[in-house]
Amino acid sequence: MGSGEQAGTGPDEPEIRAPLRPPGTRLDTGASTVAGYRWVWIALVTVVLLGLGVIFVLPQLVSRDATPTLQEHQPAQAQILARPAVVEDADSARPQAEKTLQQFLQLQAKLALENAEVWGEPAWSQAGVTVASGDRLFGERRFTDAAQAYADALHKLQNLEGRRDLLLDAALDLGQRALGNDDVQAALSEFERALIIEPDHQLASHGLLRARVRAEVLQQMAAGISAENEEDPEAAEAAYRQATRLDGEYQPAIESLQRVSGQLTGLHFRAAMSQALAALDSGRLSDAAEALTAAARLKPEHSAVRDARQRLAAARQQAQLSSLRRQALNAIEKENWQAAAGLYQKALAVDAGAAFARSGLVRVKDRLQLHKQLDHYLSDPARLSSPEPMANAEQLLLAAGEAPDNEPRLAEKTSVLKRLVAEARVPLPVRLHSDGETEVVIYHVGRFGRFRDHQLELRPGTYTAMGSRAGYRDVRRVFTVLPGKPPPPVDIRCEEPV
Repeated sequence: MGSGEQAGTGPDEPEIRAPLRPPGTRLDTGASTVAGYRWVWIALVTVVLLGLGVIFVLPQLVSRDATPTLQEHQPAQAQILARPAVVEDADSARPQAEKTLQQFLQLQAKLALENAEVWGEPAWSQAGVTVASGDRLFGERRFTDAAQAYADALHKLQNLEGRRDLLLDAALDLGQRALGNDDVQAALSEFERALIIEPDHQLASHGLLRARVRAEVLQQMAAGISAENEEDPEAAEAAYRQATRLDGEYQPAIESLQRVSGQLTGLHFRAAMSQALAALDSGRLSDAAEALTAAARLKPEHSAVRDARQRLAAARQQAQLSSLRRQALNAIEKENWQAAAGLYQKALAVDAGAAFARSGLVRVKDRLQLHKQLDHYLSDPARLSSPEPMANAEQLLLAAGEAPDNEPRLAEKTSVLKRLVAEARVPLPVRLHSDGETEVVIYHVGRFGRFRDHQLELRPGTYTAMGSRAGYRDVRRVFTVLPGKPPPPVDIRCEEPV
């Protein structure tokens, strides 16, 4: 402490900051001048006492024994300013003392607004003590010594101002180290100190937020570790996840969450795959697909998922083929050959090598063709009146043979066609009328000459009769003999003269 401490006032006196004094103010005229110096001296001593209090409250802020962080910032020592030179001429010493004091008070006011009395100890208090000593010397009219004291005090504040960034960096570094060591109180103290130096510092604000939740983060970490020890990975995951929500940069929580989440993923994956394989073995394909979907969400590229999906696809294909086969057989039982053909074609679209579908489609197509041919004659029985269609129908019946017992529709169709063929073979009586002058001919049957009434037997079919007579126009009559029903008499005569 300087000599200014010896003249200090008691601790209960109010703090009075020295007012700014313009250079050239006279300090040696009258009692008012002495009283003014006394109050200036009292105010500065008060500042010293408050500074000492700050020193005891914040002992870790700065000290003469530099912290490791401060030692790391050696280049900042270059910022220490050279002490201003003081003239030795007594006549010029007083104005210089007043000017230097003015500079000191201006810088002191500026740093006070920047909270230097908090972060600038002990230099702040030392500067106050030194300037108080200068005031005492000035009051004793020792202007040269006072100017030197004011210069020393200004030099201390200038150096303090130059070390501001160094102190800020040191506080940030210590805060980060404390945060890394989970030293919550130290981290809070250092980040708060950094914010005192620079209130809007983003890194300090962020660090302070992390420090404020670190205790809760550590509680969640402890809960997660305890849950793991009790083999409760779900509870452990929930605790670690909450820790990361509180502080997304806390690496131990991130790593623990990843590890436990990986363990849970493995457990859930194995459970889902077990369900999927069991469902596949029992033919519960929908359940198998659902379980495989759950497993794929956990490990989409796992080989077990790929293999199980191939099994599921094969099982689904087989189930689809079995369903189509059953439907086709059901259609065959109902003699719905067209539907059966469509079902077999669907089965071949699913699996071109499905043997049941290939052989079944051949049989079905044969039946479709047989029914189509039968329907050809049954829809127009008159076709049987011609020899060639009659021969084809007989060949068709021979090829069809006896219909199976389980094909009543086929049996009915062949039976009807057999009856029609049989009826088409039985001749029926046909009566012809003429005038005895007309020559009558029936194509493909024969010539019958002239007659008035003639009867013959013809097989069912369509016939054409022609009549001719000299001097008369020829006539043409077409008539049909239906099976089992004799036609009405046919009149053939030429009556129109030429």
